[in-house]
Amino acid sequence: TTFEDSLFKYTFINCMKVITTYSYFMKKILIILLLIPSLSWGAVTFKNGVRVDETADYFELREVTNNEAVCNDGKLANYWIAKQDSDKWLIQFPGGGSGWPAKYFKNRDQFLKSPVSKDHNNRFLKSSGIAEQFFSMGYNVIWLHYCSSDNYGGNHFNLIDGQQVPFKGKLIVDSIINEHKKDLENSTDLVVAGTSAGTYGIIFNIHLISKFKPKLILDGIWRDDFQKSDEVEKQDWFYQTDDFVPYLWGELPDHCNGDFYNGCWIDRKTLDKHDIKKAFIIMNYGDPYNFVNKEEQIEKFVASFKSDAEYFGGGYSINAKKFQLEGQQKWGHGLLIPNDDYNKKIDGVSLSSLIEQWIGGESPIFIRY
Repeated sequence: TTFEDSLFKYTFINCMKVITTYSYFMKKILIILLLIPSLSWGAVTFKNGVRVDETADYFELREVTNNEAVCNDGKLANYWIAKQDSDKWLIQFPGGGSGWPAKYFKNRDQFLKSPVSKDHNNRFLKSSGIAEQFFSMGYNVIWLHYCSSDNYGGNHFNLIDGQQVPFKGKLIVDSIINEHKKDLENSTDLVVAGTSAGTYGIIFNIHLISKFKPKLILDGIWRDDFQKSDEVEKQDWFYQTDDFVPYLWGELPDHCNGDFYNGCWIDRKTLDKHDIKKAFIIMNYGDPYNFVNKEEQIEKFVASFKSDAEYFGGGYSINAKKFQLEGQQKWGHGLLIPNDDYNKKIDGVSLSSLIEQWIGGESPIFIRY
């Protein structure tokens, strides 16, 4: 063998070793690169252009079927739904104030005047504390998107800055209820939960809802007899029914009998009228929508509230500022959606645990002052 042959053989063998080693490391690098998305995102895929975490629970976004059931911007309303193999249902009415008077409507967040987008964070079940809880307990969940600025009670237009703006909340609710009418009729348990403006949404549409014999959860608005009494001073808006009634609702529903305070207030009288037997009521001291805001009136308020809670089999009322329970609006207004509030323990007890007991047939009443 010549020297040149030996040198060629030596060089060839070493080159092949380098190539083999390079290929080995390139495969390792490729595997690592492929793993990086899984390490950083979890089990992530994309569906209809939206990033989806396969380990999370999601709502499906649906449009209503009534073409006249539109948001304030004139676009067809939509809502979230999470279905499973179950004959139990939760319908959730979120809050969001109202568009009265018109000067407030103009500054109102566009989110509250338009359909919700499919990639909004509300697509996650965990975006609503009560929705996530009920889904885990085997309930189908409908979560309305509030985009009508009328407490879910209008079917008319308002002239605002020269534009005819639709206030069609009543049609939106009516469409959703009709779309799921058969399921609701066959439901073994129907819970309807409302927060703030959503509690009015339940009452304005109670003629539709009460047919299905629901349980109610009323969060952030409740009028006990003491709040309604002349002893408690009311805010200015209280006396402006001639203004806000036609603006927000056009006409009151028939079951209000033409009188908002006598026919459609969120109180024992209204629930009795519609044969609601079981309700869980939530009204805290410190809530800006509680008429009682003086410490010397707390004792009478608590006694009056407790009487209603015992009557309907469930209730929650605390000094929200004292216990640092913020809610969606300080203090303690709107507790069903924010997980931190819904699951916050006070003296070892959370609102979510009380609701679970209530669903299980107990009658928990939690009052701390």
